[in-house]
Amino acid sequence: MQVKSFHRLDFYMTCDSPANMKKRKLFDIIKNSELDQLICNLSLADRCPPQCRCFYQPAIGNRTVVDCSGSGLTRFPSALPLYDHLQIDFTNNSIRNLKRIEQFGLNFFERIKKLDLSNNQIITISDIVLYRFRIIQLVNMRNNAIKRIPRSLQMLKPCQVAFGQLIMKCKCEDLWLKTWLPLQFQSCATNTQVLCEHNGLLRSITKMGKVDLGCPETNNNGSLLNISICSAFATVIIIASFIFNFRSEVFILTRSLFNFVKKPVAPNCIKHDIYISVNEDDPLVRKWLLTSLVPYLEGKGIDVFLFFRDSEFGAPREQETIEVMSKSRNFIILLSDITNGSQEWNKKEWKYAWNYYKCDFSRNLIVINYDFVKCDDTVNKFFRGFFTLRKVINFSNFDNKIEEDILTMLE
Repeated sequence: MQVKSFHRLDFYMTCDSPANMKKRKLFDIIKNSELDQLICNLSLADRCPPQCRCFYQPAIGNRTVVDCSGSGLTRFPSALPLYDHLQIDFTNNSIRNLKRIEQFGLNFFERIKKLDLSNNQIITISDIVLYRFRIIQLVNMRNNAIKRIPRSLQMLKPCQVAFGQLIMKCKCEDLWLKTWLPLQFQSCATNTQVLCEHNGLLRSITKMGKVDLGCPETNNNGSLLNISICSAFATVIIIASFIFNFRSEVFILTRSLFNFVKKPVAPNCIKHDIYISVNEDDPLVRKWLLTSLVPYLEGKGIDVFLFFRDSEFGAPREQETIEVMSKSRNFIILLSDITNGSQEWNKKEWKYAWNYYKCDFSRNLIVINYDFVKCDDTVNKFFRGFFTLRKVINFSNFDNKIEEDILTMLE
């Protein structure tokens, strides 16, 4: 019905370009199911990288293809078309490293669905690059010069990335790959295969063990007397330095023990269940809060205070912050790329939250590492203990249980 109506209105409409569609009637194209041939070519002005061919193809999932295969690239381009559903082909080039990727934010990669970097000269891949890759549907890294894989690869699903056949000098710290690699019955079983150089032969790491790699075993044959003397001497020094250097961690553990033995009683002044500290200028964090976390918590009957949403218009910020936080039972701290100690208001909120957490055992403090942020001096000052004890909720967990994990920690 749609085709007939279209034919009646535009019976004489014909294509002028591309060349293979010239003078063909639009009706015939639709009738023969050749809509995939209708593309919109993009130019350098549309941020198409030089020496590349870019086109928008609405008939196939509204995809935008960036074809830079064999274009002589030596590094990752600094700009890509501002379209969604990007399918990027960087194959058969001379790209040696991916350091430029570390400069881009997550929003840059949210538009990429498939990225093909096969047949290049990439030697290493960093933790930050793998963190960026986790939001891409499929990454092809076959036929490069990669010899080592960082453990942060575990952030990606085995079927999400393909390294092809990797030949490595395997070490004891590489044995984690045995549990990460795709299983033989999975459709992506050949995505990544790791072969170890062992006694002049190549063996799959899935068939290697600690004995094969010469991993050290615990030596129990030492002198008991010598061990006892050394242990006693070292214990005194270790305990003294431990208490000083890890006072934050010791406090958190001691606090957890006290709360386990005797559940504290919350003060009567409590008005809000949760106060969330976040950089209000981070659009991705704001979106996740307003569309995912906050609706989930409020759906469970939890009262949530977001300053950029719930604050009183025109009131002095610091005064209102102190007043609201003093009446909040729990605090959630979100760390993101642009929140990492750079915002003065965030620093004040962190200080107040940490002080309430220290002085009132009925209050809880939850740290969420949204952007794989590493501890700088400012973050260390307040939350080092949480990072050390792994009491930080990371977005690198791809099980999509972030909200449930937060709710569990609040209980």
